[in-house]
Amino acid sequence: MRTARIIYRYLTGLFLADVLLQFFLAGAGVFSAGPGTAARESSALDPHRMNGMLVMILALLLLITALVARNGHWRWALPLLLLTLLQPTLAIAGAAGGLHVLNAAFVLGIGGMLTYRAWRGDRRQAPEPVPAAEPAAASPTAPPG
Repeated sequence: MRTARIIYRYLTGLFLADVLLQFFLAGAGVFSAGPGTAARESSALDPHRMNGMLVMILALLLLITALVARNGHWRWALPLLLLTLLQPTLAIAGAAGGLHVLNAAFVLGIGGMLTYRAWRGDRRQAPEPVPAAEPAAASPTAPPG
């Protein structure tokens, strides 16, 4: 189970980095499309499309490792997977395509939260119990303080 938690931790970082790359690829593709060409019909968005598949695969792997690690993060990894699976549909939704970007912002936010929790949680260690100090016996010859 410890191995699964370590794998999960690194997968969250990889997922977050890949989502940030996805934002970059989307912007590069949109601004590289020729004038008068719809961005979704341009081959300039092909890297964005291909990387989108990787984002979905990483989201699935996050859910699987969260379940194996039994860290409770599956409660967020499942909606994350569903949101990433919704992305291709929103990309071709015409006028509602703006929801593609809004959904991507949610994916980025949840991915960031999972990454933060994965790395913060592993660094926190339970405090070691401090042995109780025995009270010092009052000595009758103690000088007045």
